[in-house]
Amino acid sequence: MSPSSILVVAALFLSACSPANKARVDELNEQSYAYHYRNLDSTKVLAERALKLSEDYSSGRAEAYNNLAFVCIAKMDYKGAKGWLKKIEEESDNQIELAIADVQNMRLCQRESHNKDFYAYREKAMRRLRRIREEVNSMPPRESKRVIYAKSEFYIVAATYFYYVGLDEPMLQELNRLDPDELEQDSAQYLNYLYNMGAGGAITHGTPQEICQAEFDMLIRLYFLASGSNPYPYWQANALQSISEHIQDP
Repeated sequence: MSPSSILVVAALFLSACSPANKARVDELNEQSYAYHYRNLDSTKVLAERALKLSEDYSSGRAEAYNNLAFVCIAKMDYKGAKGWLKKIEEESDNQIELAIADVQNMRLCQRESHNKDFYAYREKAMRRLRRIREEVNSMPPRESKRVIYAKSEFYIVAATYFYYVGLDEPMLQELNRLDPDELEQDSAQYLNYLYNMGAGGAITHGTPQEICQAEFDMLIRLYFLASGSNPYPYWQANALQSISEHIQDP
């Protein structure tokens, strides 16, 4: 068989093995993720469409489950979120989506004060992220963006937990691990970063007036970025609330 014939056979083999709707499922999941802090109903509808087309695409199905779990957590339907996240553990071997599922379980534990389970999921997520980090340089761009989301969400969820249990030093350590330059590739997570840095307690260097000004600058930047041509109402509201609190503080 000639080299050209071998290439044709290989191409046909690969196309036969690839999921039929992979590109469309990826597109729907990306759109669903883009609506996370814009419109939960759109996030849900787009994830459900991805799910219907992902019968032979387990990674796409796991990503749709993660999007649906996000909606449930935002609506405080914690039972529903646990159901979607359990499906990821049962059906997927995609380490990125499994890490994201672990982080979402961390958030559920923080919301429901399940402290022991929080640390168990945190340890699982850390192990997965360490393995993923070894391969991230060879990943395609789409997977690399999912890794950025997984890592940043891990640090933010952990910092939120430590904040609410009164552990200031661990909270600061988690927030300091965030890379703002890397996060600019993911608008929603960059806004999340600005909010966590500006809301209070994350900036520790300088006089009280300097710290207050630095936090205020973060919140103003958050508000203007969230109010752009494709706005994020959730972050607009959070920015305004925190700005008002700063203004009221003498």
